[in-house]
Amino acid sequence: MTAWLSTYKWRSYLQNDVMAGLTVGVMIIPQSMSYAKLAGLPVEFGLYSSLMPLYAYAMFGSSRQLGVGPVAIVSLLLATGLAHTLENEGVTPENTGEEEYQAIYTTLAMQTSVLVGLVYVLMGLLRLGFVTIFLSHAVVSGFTSGAAIIIGLSQLKYFFGYSIPNVKTLQGILMYLFKDIEQFNWTTFLLGMSCVGTLLGLKKLATKYPKLKWTRAAGPLLVTVVSIVLQATIDMEARGIPIVGHIPAGLPSFTGSVIFPVSNTGIINVVISIAIVGFMESIAIAKKLAHVHGYELDSSQELAGLASGLFGGYPVTGSFSRSAVNNDSGAHSGLSAIITATMVLVTLVCLTGVFESLALATLAAIVISGVVSLVDYSEAIYLWRVHKFDFSVWMCAFLGTLFLGVEMGLGLSVGISLLLVIFESAYPHTAVLGRLPGTHHYRNIKQYPNAERYDGTVLIRVDAPIYFANTQHVKEKIQKYYERAEEKLHEEHRRHSESNNNDESDENNNVIRSSEVQRVQFVVLELSPVSHIDTSALHTLHEIKALFCDDNVQLCLANPNPRVMQRLVHSGFADEIGSDHIFVALHDAVHYCLNHMDNVEIEKHLSQMSLNKLNEQNNDVDYGMPSSTEHSNGDLGLNV
Repeated sequence: MTAWLSTYKWRSYLQNDVMAGLTVGVMIIPQSMSYAKLAGLPVEFGLYSSLMPLYAYAMFGSSRQLGVGPVAIVSLLLATGLAHTLENEGVTPENTGEEEYQAIYTTLAMQTSVLVGLVYVLMGLLRLGFVTIFLSHAVVSGFTSGAAIIIGLSQLKYFFGYSIPNVKTLQGILMYLFKDIEQFNWTTFLLGMSCVGTLLGLKKLATKYPKLKWTRAAGPLLVTVVSIVLQATIDMEARGIPIVGHIPAGLPSFTGSVIFPVSNTGIINVVISIAIVGFMESIAIAKKLAHVHGYELDSSQELAGLASGLFGGYPVTGSFSRSAVNNDSGAHSGLSAIITATMVLVTLVCLTGVFESLALATLAAIVISGVVSLVDYSEAIYLWRVHKFDFSVWMCAFLGTLFLGVEMGLGLSVGISLLLVIFESAYPHTAVLGRLPGTHHYRNIKQYPNAERYDGTVLIRVDAPIYFANTQHVKEKIQKYYERAEEKLHEEHRRHSESNNNDESDENNNVIRSSEVQRVQFVVLELSPVSHIDTSALHTLHEIKALFCDDNVQLCLANPNPRVMQRLVHSGFADEIGSDHIFVALHDAVHYCLNHMDNVEIEKHLSQMSLNKLNEQNNDVDYGMPSSTEHSNGDLGLNV
């Protein structure tokens, strides 16, 4: 908080912050009540979760526009996880009674909230905000899209007018919805669909006409007011439309005595899943807003700023919709969050009686309209067009969440992300290089097929750090490129020999041809992209050198960075291959290899020419040779 207070421009910012806070407050009150129902809690817990956490985040969070509070995905994760935990222990409404079950469930929800807060604080102190990079965008988008559909379908029971069991899979929800379809209540359905249509229409209007962007925030308040007015005038409850009912007035009490001890360890999985998803959702929008407004965001401090739960709330995180409204309304600092929390406080003290007349179908409509934008089908289309593998990852996360449930879908999504990290790390990109004609630049021959290559020399680039996870792959790739080059040389030499057999003039014998290079003599590793090597990599380099030595092939290195070079020197590998085989630039290495091969071939060629001429002279001169038997024992040929 001191960061933005020290630079706060009261005359310029205060009015905007107050207006933004009031706007988000109008939006968060009905939303938080809706999400509390989604989480399986009484509506007042949504208001409790929108009070103290907002004050806490204004003081400790580093984002100045992030709208913190209850969100749909975290609410669904909480409902799914706690219901599953209690079911495994045989605690159901049928066994314990509805009131006792709700009391146990509420206690677990508050315990989960505190544990999630503790996890956030611990991760913040340990600077573990970087863990978010291990969830790819495709995985997060697929999981969020699947969860959004489950959230929307789970609210249809308030539209249809009858309850269904607490199942969180697509097939389970649809089965129970159609199983009791004869209980369908058309009046509830009509009210709910009218509210959804109004909310989506206002969102569309705000998107199409920027001057009317205030309608986006006003939508939830509008349908809430209309629903309350209808209940007051025509008594919807008497016509079969359920309403919220009693909401306790007053501020939440300190619940520390209820939180500890945590006897049910089954909620640990729920805590972990909420911590991962909650932080991912929060940090995504917070980073974008920080970039737009030009200030630094400390992702580890965000973890500490999200800690809450000792005042009757359930787990909260940053909301995409409320953050967007807060930003569009001109928020400059955490003061807007303080204004929003104060509005919730006034509601809890003075206005709970008003919201008791709110129809449950209206709350369900607010949830559905909020999660429609989370179904990211445009991302799936983009991935299909650009990267089929990422599209497959998106589909796995999406379908896993739909058909296996949110918790299993989250586990599958995290598993896929970790597998991708391992795969990309264990199988780095490698390339054979060639020289672009007329330049000193060397590029991948697959990308530039016209790049020049040199017989007898293989240029290889490894585009990643080399360490224990990928050393085997790197070794296999280097051997593969070497063997391919050898095979190509042998094939070219064979074809050349067949086509020129018995057809070589003396003039041709004075020219060194590329076909005379019959084997690979140099393998050059371009190390400029290699930022790090470990001891496993050093052992692998020793093995590669030993294999090449057996084939009389020289290993050369080009452009190792200082860190890599230090490891090469300390390990003795630099001395092993010789300092004359380590080059500053790849072009220098190529020059060395070509000059060395030229000198060797010239010497071999001149020696062969000398022997040929001497043999011709020997054939023309009569040395008075003895008989063939005596000649076979002489050393004349060797002396010549």
